[in-house]
Amino acid sequence: MLQTKFYDYTSRMTVYELNRFAKYINSPLFNEDEKLKLFTNAVLPFIKSKTLSNTNEKDIWKQVFSNAKYNGAKFTRLLSDTVKKVEHFLIIDRFQQQKSLQAAWQLELMNERKLDKHVPELMNLALRKHKSQPQRDADFYYTGFLLQQQQNMFLENKELRSAEKNLEEVIRALDTYYLVQKLKYCAAMLHYKNFLTVEGEIPLINEILKYLESGQFEAVPAIEIYRRIILSYTDEDGAAHFIRLKELIVAHQSLFALEEVKNLYVFAMNYCIIMINDGKSEYLNEILYLYKQALENDVLLDNGQLSQWDYKNIVTTALRVKEFKWTEQFLNDYKPKLPKEDRANAYTFNLARYYFFVKKYDLVLQLLQEVKYNDIFYQLDAKITLLKTYFELGEWQPLYSLKDSFRILLRRKRLITPQQKANYNNLLKFSIRLFKIDVKDKAKLKTLKQEITLATNVADKSWLMEKVTELCPE
Repeated sequence: MLQTKFYDYTSRMTVYELNRFAKYINSPLFNEDEKLKLFTNAVLPFIKSKTLSNTNEKDIWKQVFSNAKYNGAKFTRLLSDTVKKVEHFLIIDRFQQQKSLQAAWQLELMNERKLDKHVPELMNLALRKHKSQPQRDADFYYTGFLLQQQQNMFLENKELRSAEKNLEEVIRALDTYYLVQKLKYCAAMLHYKNFLTVEGEIPLINEILKYLESGQFEAVPAIEIYRRIILSYTDEDGAAHFIRLKELIVAHQSLFALEEVKNLYVFAMNYCIIMINDGKSEYLNEILYLYKQALENDVLLDNGQLSQWDYKNIVTTALRVKEFKWTEQFLNDYKPKLPKEDRANAYTFNLARYYFFVKKYDLVLQLLQEVKYNDIFYQLDAKITLLKTYFELGEWQPLYSLKDSFRILLRRKRLITPQQKANYNNLLKFSIRLFKIDVKDKAKLKTLKQEITLATNVADKSWLMEKVTELCPE
């Protein structure tokens, strides 16, 4: 059952969802097929214990069909029928969590059936509950629009000649929902244009931004945040918009679901990366500030765990701005929050990089020997760290040996893009030239420094510039 849709669905369901599904499948309202009940009751213990992939289908068959001969096609149909029930359950389960949406649909039914006398009480209750919702994301404004729409339908059904049909409220609610979604996807397009081939203009975006200058929607945090993201990417005064964006994210992150908050931080960090690539290294401090805010508010944790890649990126950023004491504290504080299978490797690797920056080179060499290189990018970063360590120690034999093995790795690994290969090869080339150069030959040093300065495709260029500047300050 490992390679089935049934396995894919159920392996991602929580224990609470599985318990609710058991009630669903045993309810005559949703299922009258006894075989599906027997099958679900038979497999649920294996799903909960994460052993479904090791379960013998014929053992499950016996619990459903008793002594009947096993029939693979019939068992597959049973799985398929159960999947349909799982899909239906997940839809219902999601809907049951959307209380405001349920109220909007209930009001729609009442209006359709002309049950006018029951609408005002339910409408007032629904609006109060809706306003009390903690989040103010696009879904919130969509539900608000649906409620105002049903209020309008109620007033229309009364057939009064009064001009009060709440049309302004309906339009305002619709505009708010539209603007949140429009700006959100426009921001995403601008974000992806920086590293993917995303072509095409964004219709109406200039008109929308001009319209929003009036400040009519300034009190809607979602609109203001996404507007600032777009302006930070596109406006001449992008830096000022970025400063305001930071303030808005920190002040209003509680209004959004966790996944959306993560994306807001990514948008802000992406702006910083654009600035850094443009030579403004001071934005490394801005990225670290955003990371610290995200950590303080548990934004980066998924089920209480921090991914090894976020762990690595945070360490890299902190080291580059020379916050060594904070980095050491972070390494130890968040080590227990790393996934168990990645913990030892991620901690050892990043600790080695920390020791490189604080110039404890012997510890760097010792720790890197303990790292298991299951990922190609760990392997590449480790080789760069080794390269720089041998350079700092003046170890020419290991350095030359590493140069050869590094180049072989770059040739053989298909996952490394041509651009990345060029970056790493240029780092190797310049490092070896700098290592071999006669420090007394100021003309050659000056020429090499100029070449490195003008080069655009060099991995860890800032370190190279630091080393060549030590020898040639001019």
